[in-house]
Amino acid sequence: MEQKEKIFSQFGVKFWIISAAVVVVISGLREAAGLITPFFLSVFITAIFYGPFNWLQKKGLHLSLALTIVIIGIALITFIIFGLIGASVASFTEKIPFYEERFTIYWNGFNQFARENGWLDMKFDIAEYLNAGVIMKFAGNIFTGFGNLMSNSFIILLVVIFMLLEISIFEKKMTLINKNSLLRVSKIVQNLNSYFGTKALTSLVTGILVSVSLTIIGIDFPLLWGFLAFLLNFIPNIGSIIAAIPVILLGLIQFGFPTAMVVAIAFLFINVIIGNIIEPRLMGRNLGLSPLIVFISLIFWGWVLGTVGMLLATPLTMTIKIVFDNMDETKHFGLMMGDESSIKNYKK
Repeated sequence: MEQKEKIFSQFGVKFWIISAAVVVVISGLREAAGLITPFFLSVFITAIFYGPFNWLQKKGLHLSLALTIVIIGIALITFIIFGLIGASVASFTEKIPFYEERFTIYWNGFNQFARENGWLDMKFDIAEYLNAGVIMKFAGNIFTGFGNLMSNSFIILLVVIFMLLEISIFEKKMTLINKNSLLRVSKIVQNLNSYFGTKALTSLVTGILVSVSLTIIGIDFPLLWGFLAFLLNFIPNIGSIIAAIPVILLGLIQFGFPTAMVVAIAFLFINVIIGNIIEPRLMGRNLGLSPLIVFISLIFWGWVLGTVGMLLATPLTMTIKIVFDNMDETKHFGLMMGDESSIKNYKK
C-alpha cells in the first residue's frame, strides 16, 4: 500500500513539474515572439530549400557554389513577393470606390429580400467601414507588417545560410557521437525533407493554377490570390477554404453570382486534384495530421506568435509529429496527432 502511494506521489510530482515547465516555456515563447518568429521562419525556409541545396551538391557543385545559387534564389523570390504585395495593395486601394459601390448594391438587395420575406432587418452602413481613411490605415498596417519583416530579412537570410552550412556537416558530427542516433536523426530529417519538399511543390503548383484560372476568369489581382493560395496551402483541410473566400466575394462584387460560382468551382477542382489525389501520392505514408490537431495548432501558434504563427502552425506541428513518430518513447503521441492513415501504418 505504501509502495503504491509512493509511486502515485512521484507521478503527481512529475506531472506538476512537467506542467509547470510547459506553462513557463509557452509563456516565454509568447513574450519573445518578436525574436522567436524570425528564427522559426528561418527554419521553415531552410527546410524548403535544403532539398535544392542538397540536389545541387549531388550534381557535383561545390558547397559554396550551391549555397550561393540557393541564396540568390531566395533573395529573388523575396524581392518578387514584396513587389507583388506592394503593387497589389496600391491597386486595391485605387479600386476601393468601385468595390464599395458594388458591395452596397448587393447588400441593399439582400437587405430588401430579407425584409420582404420577414427576416430580421439588417441595417448596415458599408460606407462606414469602406471609407478611404479606413482603407489607407489597413494598407498602412500591411506595409508596416511587411516592413517589419523586411527589417528582419537580413537576419533571417544569415540564419538560413548558417543552417544550410551546419546541415552539411551535421551527419559527420552525429557519426562521431552515436551511430544509432545518426540513423534515427537521418530518418527524421528524411521525413521532414519529404514533407516540406512535397508540400512546397504542391503549394507552388496550387498557387500557379489559381493565378492562371483567375486571370482567365478576369478576377482582379490574380497573382496576389495565387500567392495567398500558395501560403495557405501549407494549412491542411481549411487553408484552401480560407484562400477561396475573399476571391469568391471579389468575383461576386466584380461580375455577379455566376462568376462567383465559377471561381468556387475552380478552387474546388484545383484543391481536389492537388490536395486529394496528387499530394497524398507524393507525400508518402504517415505524414498526415488530424483535422482537430490542425485547428488547435492554428489557434495555439496564432496566439503565441501572431499572424505568422498561424502560417507556421502546421509545419511546426508536423515537425513535432515526425519527431514523435521516430522515437519509441513518444510514438504513441505521433499516432494521436495523425490522421486516419496513421492508424493503418502504425507499428508498435
